[in-house]
Amino acid sequence: AKGSFIYRLAGRDREKSASYYTPESLTQCLVKYALKELLPGKTAAEILELKVCEPAMGSAAFLNEVVNQLAQHYLELRQQETGKSIPHEQFATELQKVKMRLADQNVFGVDLNPVAVELAEVSLWLNSIFTPEKGRAFVPWFSQQLVCGNSLIGARRQIYRVNQLPTSTARSAKPRKLWHEHAPEELAWDAELPDDGIFHFLLPDPGMAAYTDKVIKQLEPEAIERCKKWNKAFVGDIFTAAQIAHLQRLSKLVDSLWKDWAKQQQQLRERTTDPLPVWEDPTGAEEGDWTPLLLKDRIQEQEVQGRDVTNTNARLRLKWAMDYWVALWFWPISEANSLPSRDTWLLELSMILGDLEQGITLELGQGNLFADTQPKQLAADFSDRHGFVDIEKLKTEFDRLPKVREISNTVRPLHWDLEFADLAKSGGYDLIIGNPPWVKIEWNTSNELTDLNPLISIRKMNAIKALESSSKILEDQNSKKKITSEYPLTAGARDFIGSNSNYIECIGGDPNLSKNFISLGWRLSSKARKSICAFIHPPSIFDDELGTPLRKQAYRRQINLFRFRNELKLFDILNTRSFV
Repeated sequence: AKGSFIYRLAGRDREKSASYYTPESLTQCLVKYALKELLPGKTAAEILELKVCEPAMGSAAFLNEVVNQLAQHYLELRQQETGKSIPHEQFATELQKVKMRLADQNVFGVDLNPVAVELAEVSLWLNSIFTPEKGRAFVPWFSQQLVCGNSLIGARRQIYRVNQLPTSTARSAKPRKLWHEHAPEELAWDAELPDDGIFHFLLPDPGMAAYTDKVIKQLEPEAIERCKKWNKAFVGDIFTAAQIAHLQRLSKLVDSLWKDWAKQQQQLRERTTDPLPVWEDPTGAEEGDWTPLLLKDRIQEQEVQGRDVTNTNARLRLKWAMDYWVALWFWPISEANSLPSRDTWLLELSMILGDLEQGITLELGQGNLFADTQPKQLAADFSDRHGFVDIEKLKTEFDRLPKVREISNTVRPLHWDLEFADLAKSGGYDLIIGNPPWVKIEWNTSNELTDLNPLISIRKMNAIKALESSSKILEDQNSKKKITSEYPLTAGARDFIGSNSNYIECIGGDPNLSKNFISLGWRLSSKARKSICAFIHPPSIFDDELGTPLRKQAYRRQINLFRFRNELKLFDILNTRSFV
């Protein structure tokens, strides 16, 4: 009634972002037993070279704990190796310096929440800060280590083969098993791209703009039908000889740009990493000049983010192509008319990647052709190899590109093999650790409508009744737009992580993001040396009747399994379920 109110406790924002605090007792336990498996046989010098990743880091609780325990292990081991002892009054300072060295050079993390990334930077800095020496204080710089993005959604360095595509020239127009019915194959960094290899993110997928919710269909019947027809043609049509040749040409260009960027990123990391010798440093690190933070930020802005630089760099060309592919999974229902045909998509990818030549038209005040922080010869050599691409100009010429940017800013796809290309090329991470989200990606119209009409929750209506109850609310175009714009974000994420081409080992059984993070952790692990993947997660991976593919992979890798119950309620998930 007018003048009254309804109080409804709703933690859906927190639920959607999977923002949960992990108690210190758990971080200490997990790190302790992970390092117990990782460190035996390693020298102190090797400890200083370890690469650690937390793919859902929040405020970096696990990274800080890894830094703490690794620093302690380093000093203990280095004293044994040298036969020297650190004076008691000096130990705390030396410990902090090792922690700072590890924080500044060895830990990497990703989180979907930009505020969490900032908190992670601050927490790592505060955890490792030490007394200034020789009149200067060491300040870590994390822009190449801590990144905001969705760890589970993005493109990879993986390929399909031409014979997996339906073509008019094939003996049979349809292969026995189409490309999207199984996982793509990894392309090693030291391997040449096969002549018949096509990068997976240049190909369509049945999960793109695949919107099936009955309530949404009632709200937008014509737009949903357009998405359905588009998907059928975009994915199902045969590939012409011209399209195959186009895909092969783009793949060769992608491979060349990727290798260029991996080399450039390694150089960027070296240029922005300051020397920080630690006690009895076995790596040969010596005191030296530190690069000013303002210069590091300028290098990041110009050579990585391409700010005010007209000729788009290798990273951004690849990122735009990958983001475009991701955007098609999340395309707004209201923009169904603008979904590209296959030929249009390939044309626009050609412009983005530099396959088609773009004229240089530097306008007054537009910016520099090259980054002024970069050696001019390197920039000129890149331009000679890959030509000129001005993405900002392309955005004014192709209507879909601003929409791709808008979707990417919302979804925040994270392309691991691009954002950390130099690390992927050098073998990957030695330790992947954390407490990833334990949530399902599923659309519930009632929940969304409840935000508009709380009575739906109180009276426990189903989706159809909720829609009937909210019909007057949905007559309001803003309310209708809220529902129909939210749906593609959930449906796109669900279809992406449920796709054969992205997480085939997680198909079947109870869908839970923790399973996808486990799969991701295995992929990020170093293949060249011993590595450990340690996660806290629900036990469903071991008792899900339909989860055989993932369980089979887990049993091959499993070293330890610890089962917990939250009896002391230190963990904010109550004490109603166990976890491992």
